[in-house]
Amino acid sequence: DKIVESDNGPQTIPVARLTIPMQKRIVALAAAFLVGNPIKLQAAPIDQLQTDLMTVVQRTWDDNKLDYESKALVKLMMGETEVAELWYTEEAEPGYWLGTVNEAAKFRLRMKILANKYGDSLYPVYSNSGDMIAFARGYTLNDGEKKIEHFDIYTATSIYYLVKEEEWVMTTITNPVGKIPVIYYSQEAPEWDDVQSLIDRFEKVISNHADTNDYFVSPMVFVEGEIEGFAKKGESGKVLIGKGGAKASYLTWDQSPESLKLEINNLRSLIHDMTDTPDISIEQMKALGTYSGIALKMLFLGAHLKAADKEEIFGKGVQRRLNFLKSALAKINVSLEQGVPMKITPKFEYFLPKNDEELITLLSTATGGKPTMSTETAVRNNPFVIDADDELKKIKDEGLDNEIETP
Repeated sequence: DKIVESDNGPQTIPVARLTIPMQKRIVALAAAFLVGNPIKLQAAPIDQLQTDLMTVVQRTWDDNKLDYESKALVKLMMGETEVAELWYTEEAEPGYWLGTVNEAAKFRLRMKILANKYGDSLYPVYSNSGDMIAFARGYTLNDGEKKIEHFDIYTATSIYYLVKEEEWVMTTITNPVGKIPVIYYSQEAPEWDDVQSLIDRFEKVISNHADTNDYFVSPMVFVEGEIEGFAKKGESGKVLIGKGGAKASYLTWDQSPESLKLEINNLRSLIHDMTDTPDISIEQMKALGTYSGIALKMLFLGAHLKAADKEEIFGKGVQRRLNFLKSALAKINVSLEQGVPMKITPKFEYFLPKNDEELITLLSTATGGKPTMSTETAVRNNPFVIDADDELKKIKDEGLDNEIETP
């Protein structure tokens, strides 16, 4: 706020200090393009053992809601520059592994996100060749009104739990998996780092413009000559009485300078362009009209190229996650150990609005108007159908399609 001198002494005048959450928007959209669509797990099992392992990996993935947790991990990596996921075991409730080869297994895998946001200090330790050889986590827990410091260290062979009481007390256990149960993600700078100065300027211009509006939104009266009296506030039929050619008029601000409007638009455009963040505001979307599939791909090309760059960082972590899950699940059920060499890879599908009608028209044209989809496939892909098998049976019973074989 500003301190100004007046006839009544120093006065404080509030000024606008507006914050525009551009950083949050940049991160949210970048994460959405990378993992907005669920990550698909690809594998080619060669026998029943590998098929069983793939089944329990997928069960663990789904149970830990990793499609959603991956979004949280990406956002934290892009915003805080580092985040980690910690894997641990807990007892499986009865029936948890029902329908899988792990029906007799007593344990399951759980995951916890570690980040500065949640009070964690992260300390990865690497060898000269760049391999992680240890990982440490510092944090505090409340014990009544007292805060207790904790420091956990994870290696491939052992896990060390340190608690600071009068002095540090350490408990050591053997790492049963043989791999560090932590997946660490990091990048050099926040996602908005290159445009922070533009965001600062954008906020300053918007704030100054708000202050200017505060000055001019309520009209001021300019008086020339002598005025005998003003009407009182709320008085109807207000009249000013002037003497000898006195004049009174409103001071008005016709419009914001074009240069200010141009600067605001330029800053907004540069922030989006320099971070490959599509401007998907309502105003921009209304101006776009209808785009073809190819035009949409070109419109989001920058965002997709950026997602490809981020996949180099985040994708490596997801691959390490899958490798850890295979090893850990083989310890929970040792009969799966022979299936661990099976390769499971993550496949990212970058977000892109789809024009299904255009695609169907294209396929129909390519086949000369002949059908490109069976009735069964159409039913199974119909978003209004809840139970495809039941719907197919009803269609057959009603005689709508005699060629359908009820599953």
